[in-house]
Amino acid sequence: MSIDKWLNEEDSKEDRLRREKAFKSLSKQEVQDLKKKKIQNIVQKVEKKTDEISKRDNFLDNILEFKNWLNQRTYIKGDITKIETWIRNLYSIVNYDTELRVKSDNYTQKRSLIKRYKEIPPKFLDEKIRVALNKLLNNTPRTNSDNYYLRKLKGIITEKQKETEYYEILEQIIRIF
Repeated sequence: MSIDKWLNEEDSKEDRLRREKAFKSLSKQEVQDLKKKKIQNIVQKVEKKTDEISKRDNFLDNILEFKNWLNQRTYIKGDITKIETWIRNLYSIVNYDTELRVKSDNYTQKRSLIKRYKEIPPKFLDEKIRVALNKLLNNTPRTNSDNYYLRKLKGIITEKQKETEYYEILEQIIRIF
């Protein structure tokens, strides 16, 4: 099975035409149901954003509550353990928020890498290497042969990087002379 047929633009046009025909064949009620589902998805996305804003507001409320509690104290030495727990809780909230942000950043980086990977022509890599890369990108279980082809690709990449260094030296020589 060749991978060229998976990435062919004509197939995507045919798929688009099939989807349009399927949409035209739907009844008015089914179209309305699909529109409602789409609206629900959009509303859920907006609710997620408002949840993030409410989490920030909640964090600020926690800080203000801690500040007010601390201002009411005249003798802090007896409340050291309570102060430590307040600070630990606030720190854990900040830590958790940064971890979520890092995960979302990693997700967007992975998505952009996958888009760039799709720009590589199918004939540039062997079919087995491409299959192993697809498994790696999609986090599907890999076999020993997939791991072998990934190691092989890694070796090819290091060789090509060395070759590019040599070509850069030759290019500089040509420019100077």
